Amino acid sequence: MLKVNFLHICENAIVEQGSGNLSIIGIFENINAQSFPAMHPTMSVVVGFENNNPGIYDTELIFLDEKEEILKIQAKITIGSNLKGNWIYKIVGYQIPREMTQKIKLNYEGKTICSGYLTINNK
Repeated sequence: MLKVNFLHICENAIVEQGSGNLSIIGIFENINAQSFPAMHPTMSVVVGFENNNPGIYDTELIFLDEKEEILKIQAKITIGSNLKGNWIYKIVGYQIPREMTQKIKLNYEGKTICSGYLTINNK
């Protein structure tokens, strides 16, 4: 079973060539907008996984509010011989219809294995 070590929403994430070191820049849980609809220019979702078996695993990441799914991302996660893997997904032009708290769910084999929240404020 896939285990999630972390899930972050951030401004950017970089994997260093050669060492494979992961740098996560500007982690946040809130977005402030002066008016709606709004648009967040760029953000990244970064997830660290581990599993007892190397391989490729199908997952889905879903952003949703109390009414509907806002964004669904299908992903193939690679777990290496060190039994770990990182996944980075860059979102460009994220549309925000109104002030709300969005739930973020990471699903594997039809079950939620990690969840978090992103709060959109009118400020």
